Amino acid sequence: MELNRLCFQARPRSAYEVFDLTILLTKQHFLKLFCIYTCFVVPLFIALALAYNWVLAGIVIWWLKPLFERPLLDYLSKVVFNQTASIGTSIKSIVSLSIKDILLGLTFFRLSPNRSFLAPVDQLERLSGERKSKRRTLLFASTQPKQTLWLLFCVHFELILLFSIFTLMAALVPESITVVDELFSFDSGFMSTQAEMIYYSLYVLSVALVAPFFVCGGFLAYLHRRIELEGWDIELKFKNIKARVTPMLSAFVISCICWFASVENTAMANELDVAQIKQQVDALYNEEGVIEKKTTWAAEEKESDVDFDSDFLSALADVLLNLGQFAAYIFWFLVAALALWLAYYLYMQRGFFAGIKISKEKKDTAVIPTLFADITKDDIPSDLIAAAKQAVKNNNWRLALAYLLHFTLTWAQHTHQVRLHRSMTEGECERAMLAKVPNHSHELVQSLFNYWIQVAWAHQTPSINFEQLIGSVERLGRMGEQHES
Repeated sequence: MELNRLCFQARPRSAYEVFDLTILLTKQHFLKLFCIYTCFVVPLFIALALAYNWVLAGIVIWWLKPLFERPLLDYLSKVVFNQTASIGTSIKSIVSLSIKDILLGLTFFRLSPNRSFLAPVDQLERLSGERKSKRRTLLFASTQPKQTLWLLFCVHFELILLFSIFTLMAALVPESITVVDELFSFDSGFMSTQAEMIYYSLYVLSVALVAPFFVCGGFLAYLHRRIELEGWDIELKFKNIKARVTPMLSAFVISCICWFASVENTAMANELDVAQIKQQVDALYNEEGVIEKKTTWAAEEKESDVDFDSDFLSALADVLLNLGQFAAYIFWFLVAALALWLAYYLYMQRGFFAGIKISKEKKDTAVIPTLFADITKDDIPSDLIAAAKQAVKNNNWRLALAYLLHFTLTWAQHTHQVRLHRSMTEGECERAMLAKVPNHSHELVQSLFNYWIQVAWAHQTPSINFEQLIGSVERLGRMGEQHES
């Protein structure tokens, strides 16, 4: 697995954050996942229904759901890491499944809510025996992935889809067609063959629509458990650090090479006394019993050659000395340039040299939960009250309430040290504020959140006196300024 190719940020997430990520990822690949699932379900369902009956076909499809989910897992395991995946290869992956794992999935683990969470251990890691048992125990060692809640959500989602289609049929089909009445009788013993066909066909359709969400939720819960156990996020951070440091390290090595080249070699700088060395060698050579010698050839001395060699070595030493001094200048120039670049980089990144400013910025910065998607970080106006009044003039009630809540959350954090984080919901923010702010502000805080829920989520237009509401929020701001002074 190439962790740097993950299609989402590798970091520890709670089970509910994983469920949110599941919805986003499934929406991106829903059509292909739906096609893979229906390629197995629809032919088998029709064949069983024609050979036996529609009731048996629906029961068999429900029982074989763990088997039909495995090709979806193969497709997701590739697209999550941005690898090439196709419908055909995912369909063919069912042939490579172990018969033992299929039988266990359809019998012992058939009713387990954790089957989509543990399926990657069998299909992707291909473990068996004691190693697989230890792996499953490790995945459940410290935290539960809340797969039971995810299973309940998917089951209820199937039922909602099924009865929604029934209701739509009841609204659109003429009253003269009695088959619709049979569907709402909830008495399978008195259903006609036509009603059974419609009922179980719609059931299979609802199962095929929900299956991609169920498989993706279990697989992402498995991946995030591995992120916690194996520290994928830490590994990716080190890889990013390596990518940033490698160019600087290369420059440092080149600078060191230049510096070593500029160091003066004192041994080469001293001139050699050739005559004295020659006398010492001759005296050692003429001592009795030290060296067995036999003269075979005697060289004639050439003073001109010795003088020439001595002059050449002296000139070469001067040239090398000048080159070393020039390289030393280049080395110190590179060191100075590197120091200036490092100082500029730290300043731009608000590092050591901006420490005093950072402490002030952190003090003035408030944490705003992500539920206010109407206001991005770059679009926050300097005067939120004036922006709220302008939004009211434009009849944009949702944006006006977002500005007022943004102002109130900032006031609560700066004035009364209310601690918030970005993943909080409206109810959590309201409880955190009511625990800290004075009692006379409770009614205003509750009203703001109630209005926000009605406008943002219920899409209602409540009767709000915005002039009075904005005036109350402005008084909170003035009280906060007096408190700080």
